[in-house]
Amino acid sequence: MIGLAIVVLSVVPLSLPPLNTNALDTDKIAHFLAYFIFSTCLGLALSFDWRLKKIKLIVFVGAFCFGTILELIQGYHLLHRTFDLFDLLANLVGICTFVFSGKTIEKIVVKSGIFIN
Repeated sequence: MIGLAIVVLSVVPLSLPPLNTNALDTDKIAHFLAYFIFSTCLGLALSFDWRLKKIKLIVFVGAFCFGTILELIQGYHLLHRTFDLFDLLANLVGICTFVFSGKTIEKIVVKSGIFIN
């Protein structure tokens, strides 16, 4: 569901009201959070549901390719969007945050009992 939300928000023209903060900063924070949450959900699903090895590598490559493809679509196939290298960088920071904190997040989720194996 989160991946679908990212796709929709990436390709649908949005007319958001102006914010009091710098829109560039807000956009990059949104990219960071979206890809951190996406990577975390993907990593937890692969860990608990599929029990795959090398989860962090799979999540890193998969989420980064997903974000790169969406940016390329925005840059070359949508008139109302543009390719932004800094969006990719914000996505990458969100993905890397999961990669470096994934085990801690997994321990918190297991301890909370949200997923029962």
